[in-house]
Amino acid sequence: MKKSLLTLALVAGFSLSAGAHQVWLEREGSVAKAYYGHWSHDFMEKRSGKRLGEIKGKEVLPQGALQKSEPLEDGIELKLGKVKDIALIEALDPRKGKMVETIIRTTFLARHGRSETKALMELDLVPQSAEGNTFMLLFRDKPLARTKVTIYAPHKWSKSLMSDDEGKVTIQTPWKGMYLMEASYMDEAKGVVNGKEYEKSNYVMTLVFVNESGIAWVEPAK
Repeated sequence: MKKSLLTLALVAGFSLSAGAHQVWLEREGSVAKAYYGHWSHDFMEKRSGKRLGEIKGKEVLPQGALQKSEPLEDGIELKLGKVKDIALIEALDPRKGKMVETIIRTTFLARHGRSETKALMELDLVPQSAEGNTFMLLFRDKPLARTKVTIYAPHKWSKSLMSDDEGKVTIQTPWKGMYLMEASYMDEAKGVVNGKEYEKSNYVMTLVFVNESGIAWVEPAK
């Protein structure tokens, strides 16, 4: 059984994953938790460090969804009203990019759920049907064609796809459990925020959803 699951993963094109920092949401009922780190490596920044302090957990969509937020040692707890899909927006202060002199403003966007067929964030993966596997990648309500989208499966393996000419991407979800999708977009427009100028805006978004059916993942024997 373990060998057949591994074979299925390889056939589906999934591979061991790696990536940069993300903000993502995990939810159980009316309580969600926002994390900052690497989902595929089970790594969350800690309150005792410096980086988690950048994530405030104040801008939650839709409007009125957030009832209360509480800091955790490894993230932020969000107590929610009665809402379906939710989103969290974290816009950081402009700073120089790694290895370059360009001043970039990074905005992390995190969505949980694929039950609503509408955009919640500036950069979003919008399901074309409730709980479906085809999404439209949108930036400010306009499709992004030929743009990379990465999906991480419950066993933390990943697969990168490209949106088509209409901005659509279709994924495979053979396993039961939590999935994360990620996309990014660099906006070349300059701007000023809080008195600080920036030359570009980098948007990094995640979408987390739970597949209620499928193959139960079993760790392969070492």
